[in-house]
Amino acid sequence: MAGIIYERVGIVGTGLIGGSLGMALRATGAVGAVLGSDADARMLRRALEVGAVQEAVERPEEMVLRCDLVLVAVPVRAIPEVLQRIAPSLRPGTTVSDVGSVKEGVVKAAAGILPSGCHFVGGHPLAGSEQRGVEFADPDLFREAYYVLTPTSDCDAKAYSRLHALLTSLGARVIAMDPRLHDRAVSVVSHVPHVMAMALMNLALRRAEEYPLLKLAAGGFRDVTRIAASDPRLWLDILTENRTAVGETLAEVIANLQDIRELLREGREEELLGWLERASAGRRNLAPALKESLGEMYLLSLPVEDRPGVISEVTLTVGDMGINIDDLELVHPLENGQGILRLSITGEENARRAAEALRARGYRVTLGKAIGER
Repeated sequence: MAGIIYERVGIVGTGLIGGSLGMALRATGAVGAVLGSDADARMLRRALEVGAVQEAVERPEEMVLRCDLVLVAVPVRAIPEVLQRIAPSLRPGTTVSDVGSVKEGVVKAAAGILPSGCHFVGGHPLAGSEQRGVEFADPDLFREAYYVLTPTSDCDAKAYSRLHALLTSLGARVIAMDPRLHDRAVSVVSHVPHVMAMALMNLALRRAEEYPLLKLAAGGFRDVTRIAASDPRLWLDILTENRTAVGETLAEVIANLQDIRELLREGREEELLGWLERASAGRRNLAPALKESLGEMYLLSLPVEDRPGVISEVTLTVGDMGINIDDLELVHPLENGQGILRLSITGEENARRAAEALRARGYRVTLGKAIGER
């Protein structure tokens, strides 16, 4: 069981993600207590009944007065409104994070809303379900799932390290990304796939008027359109907030589909086969990464200046390579005003790649195998 990292965590929004976070946090023992608040009184009562929170607080501004970490788990377009509401009640030193799947706008909004002395670290767990509500909350939802944090250049090192440790205790694979880069990436791996699933589903519904297509739906159709059952209003928020990146990615997809249409029209089978083979090989190569098991742990140690932004710079350098930092510790100060940042990374290849990237940025990195069992 992990030691206590936060005394009280407050969750604003106790639906599927907020409820799952509450259950997971309580299961780790890494927090003293989990409090919850929700605009939907029925949802909040249910969260208390199923054990997602230990205490229900009707007004979020009253809840945050007692918390040293606040997690905002509401639809992405509602996050700034929640931040405005709780900002006057936040205690100095409180860390605030969110779970929105679009980050650039939220990070900018938080910088203009939250009081000085509080720390905002944007977050996005790449986990979820087509289901809605705390009834479907799962304490294991984040285990082995990527959890993206988007620290800014002025991110407080201790606040980031503490939040990273908490999320790692849930079994999540925490990586850091620049907010804008994050939004472009998720447009490819999440947002546009949802658009395509919904487009295919709507096409099938139109064609169903001609013949009973849906009754004949095969496994491929079911697999591709499964995510079309997601909450429409939630996805309206996401697509609207990330409209620029989604639009750019859709333009690329449309151009690609037009190319395939030409290959089919002109009967260019060899080129079509090459396109199919590239996609097939790419997906097969991706499969191990999606289920990779934990290997040996390596420790990277590097002297860093005790200044704002150093944690962001280091973690973004590693995170941009898609490498998960399993643990992070900042030991400071040394006599020369520097500290030692220690990163734990699974797998020798990933550790060496991370070390090389950091050395390329001018850091003096010592790489070694971690001692002991995790």
